[in-house]
This record gives sequence, structure tokens and C-alpha cells, in this order.
Amino acid sequence: MDDDLAVLRSLESVLLYNGFGVSAVASVPEALELISKQSFDVLLTDLNIGQPGDGFTVVSAMRRVQPDACTFILTGYPDIESAITAIRSQVDNYFAKPLNVNELLTAITSARSGKRPPSKIHTPVKISELVRNRRTLICDQWLSDVLHDPELAAIPLIPEERMDHLPELLDEVIGRMEEQRDALSAKAAEAARKHGRQRYQQGYTIPQILFEMRVLRQVLSKTIQGELLSLELSTLVPDIFKSGESLESAVEVAIRSYQSQVPQSLQTSFSQLYKSPYLGVAIMDENHIIDANDAFLRMIGYGREQLMAGEINWLEMTRDKYRPLDMNAIEQLREFGTCVPFEKEFVLPDGSSFPLLIGAVRLSLDPFEWSVYMVDLTKQRRLQAAEQQVRDSESRHLLINRLAHEINNPLAALMFTIHLLGTHADLSNDAHELALNASEMLDRIAASVKMVLLESRRVD
Repeated sequence: MDDDLAVLRSLESVLLYNGFGVSAVASVPEALELISKQSFDVLLTDLNIGQPGDGFTVVSAMRRVQPDACTFILTGYPDIESAITAIRSQVDNYFAKPLNVNELLTAITSARSGKRPPSKIHTPVKISELVRNRRTLICDQWLSDVLHDPELAAIPLIPEERMDHLPELLDEVIGRMEEQRDALSAKAAEAARKHGRQRYQQGYTIPQILFEMRVLRQVLSKTIQGELLSLELSTLVPDIFKSGESLESAVEVAIRSYQSQVPQSLQTSFSQLYKSPYLGVAIMDENHIIDANDAFLRMIGYGREQLMAGEINWLEMTRDKYRPLDMNAIEQLREFGTCVPFEKEFVLPDGSSFPLLIGAVRLSLDPFEWSVYMVDLTKQRRLQAAEQQVRDSESRHLLINRLAHEINNPLAALMFTIHLLGTHADLSNDAHELALNASEMLDRIAASVKMVLLESRRVD
């Protein structure tokens, strides 16, 4: 049973191809009706059906009506509550989508042969033990996922150089969960500093270091998800927090070490940028502008006294239509440490709009602050407006000329025809007068078309 028809039909086809008899339904009522009328060896049910009842309703019914049948849960959204309910409902197995088809087929075959499939529900273990047991697999999966990124794959490193920091980092994650420590160990901090220095020498950028860490988080999350039913629930949430804190602390130390490798000449150039009269530079948090150079303050129309008093709120200076762009940039800063430059506008104290191009680099996560670099687009917008006016004028001329062409050609044909009629020898006096009037009207239309063309040129 699955309410996603694409999943339902594709899994049905796989099972039929492998020789099983299959009854496929998309709703709880259909499943309950079948359970009451037919005998089954195995129940496969999605966890979240999206209609009255859920997968556990069907599991309970199968346990009650056909207790010898094996029950398997399929879901794309495994979570703690689902795991607890699965245990209490005595589910035989739990498959997270996308599931391993061969593993599922093996479980079904075992069920049909009378052998109970090995359940995932066994003596619970802590996340630290899971990570320790799966450390090699986690490292291999991390390396595979990282190499899917073309830019990282292009950096010429052997696998050992690319992942030499992972074992020590995973050891720190394990130790911090087991000891419930609130800070990095001295050994882990030194390893993180070494990692930052190495990544600088290897040609990495800070966003690439952050991307690698995000991949590790994802691999750990999938590892935990795949073994959710085997984990000790009482420590699950605090252990997850500890693992996240460990990774966050390590990457911050690594980035600080990376930044310390930047040559003094480059740091001097940053200082010169701050003094630039053309580039706005500021430090912001999620609400206020904390510091700014003179160029930035001049652009936004505020003074240093207002800055020092904490009165400049960049959120209040942003119109609602630009808020989604800001929120997207903030998410990029949290995730990657930098954001893609984008165009927006600030509302100045006098109520006018100030167009700008803005980019940012994260300085720290706690407190969450970033440095912004801003370029005034006022002159560019004026130039764009002038260029647009020229394009509009050219388009208008083109349209008017095209209309004139489409009108003048039929007019010419009509004038020729009326001229022929008006000069025909057998034409009566009345007909001759009508032809003459028609000719005069056509002359007036032609004159109007010429006048429109002349007026359009005067306007431009």
C-alpha cells in the first residue's frame, strides 16, 4: 500500500517480475478490505498515507486478522515517533526510501519460505557506537559524495589526502557524545587547525571547506536514519545535538586557521578596500549594521553617530519585495559562508530608493555576523533607463512604420482601383462622383498616416 502511484506501480512491477503475487492499493480502506478477504504472506505499507488512517492502522489490522504474515513499513520520512510506534506495533522490518530493492526481495523471500526475516529492531545502541562501527563506511560514502562535485573533483588530490582529517574528526564526534563534552578536545582543535592550513595549501576555498562539512553531516544523517530503530531513544536527541556541535566547532577552527594563512599583502588590500570611497563595506548581523566605512554610510544616507548608537536597521531599510532575496542570501551564508551577489534597494532616510549590488562573506556563526560589499548602481540604472528609452523609441518607430506599411499598401491598391473606375468611359455621372469622393477620402487617410509618422518623430 502506497498513496504515491509512481512508487506503487513501479514496486508492483518489480515484485511481479520477480515472481511474486501482488495486490497493490493506494488507500487504507482498500487495504483493510483486502486483508479481510484474502490471505497474505507479507504486508508492505507506506507509513504516511495522506488519507484517513496511516500505515500503522493497516499493520495493526494485519497483525489481528493474519498474525502469521510479516509486516514491513516503507517510508520516506522516518522519525523518532515513527520508530517508537513501529516498535510498539511489532513491525518486522523498516525500510527507508529510497530502499535497497535486493534487501527487500530477500526479506520477502525469507517470509514466504517460512523464515522470519532478521529484524532491524534489536538491542538498542547509541549513536556514538553506530558511528564507531560504521566509521570506514562513513568515510567511503563521504568521499564518493564529495567527488560528485565537479569543482572539488578537479582538485588534484589522492583519496588519502582528501579525507585524512575524517577519522580524527569522527573520533571527536564519538568522544564528545560519550563524554558529553561542551568543547573540542585539544587534540581535535589542533587537528582542525592542521586541516584548515592544509586546505589552504591545497587550493580550497572557504565555501568548499563548508561544503565538505555539509556532506559529512548528510552522510551521518543518512547513517542514523537507516538504523533509527536500532538506536537508544533516550539519548538520541542530545547525541544528535552533540554531533552537530562537534562538526560546527571543528569547521570554525579550520576556517580561522585557513584565514591565518592569507598573505599579509592580501590582508592589506582588504584594508585598502575598507578605505575605498567607491566600495561600501560593512559588518551586519540579522538586524543591524554594526560597522561600516564612510562610503557605505554616504550611500545609505546615515552618519557615524547613528551607526555607533545602533540606530541603523538594515531590515527596516529593505522593502518587502526584496526580503526573499535577503533571506536566501542569509541561508547561503549559514550553509556555505558566502552568498551569490544580488541586486536590491535600500530605502534612504528621505524615502527615496537606493539601488545596489551586494555580496557577503560570513564572519562567525555565534554570533551570526557577516561582512558585506556594496556597489552603487544609481548611474548604471540611469544608463539602463536611457538605453531602454532608446530601445522603446526604436520599437515605437518600427511599429509605426510597420503599421504605415500595412496601411499604405492597401491604400495604394484602392487608390489605383478608384482611379481606374473614375476614368472609365462608360461610368455614369453618379458613379463618377462616388469614385471622386472615395478618392478624396483615401487621400485624407494617407495624409493622416503621414501626420502620425511625423508626430512620432517629433516626440522622440
